[in-house]
Amino acid sequence: MLEKNLYFSVLYDYYGSLLKENQAIVIDLYYNQDLSLGEIAEELNISRAGIHDTLKRAEKNLTEFEEKLSLHSKLEKYYESAEKIIEILNKIDDDKYKDEVNIIRKEAEKILNEG
Repeated sequence: MLEKNLYFSVLYDYYGSLLKENQAIVIDLYYNQDLSLGEIAEELNISRAGIHDTLKRAEKNLTEFEEKLSLHSKLEKYYESAEKIIEILNKIDDDKYKDEVNIIRKEAEKILNEG
């Protein structure tokens, strides 16, 4: 469940501004503020079933945005590549390339630290 919560929270960070306002609010309250459906319904003065339907539509929209734009999956691939680059650089044990290895390592670390 935590993985699903984290996934939709991350997708909300990418695509939340593309959701309808009520969907964005429900996603934020449910996944980021960790409120239950009942708590959200009470806060927004909407039925629990209405909150559930809104949440499901918002999840569907976020999933479709990711399928079409792939921002999250592309970023994950960049991170994986940067980690592999650092891993390979750590195996280079030649003083002749020491400066170049350090430059490449710093650039790869910049990618990892931006996320």
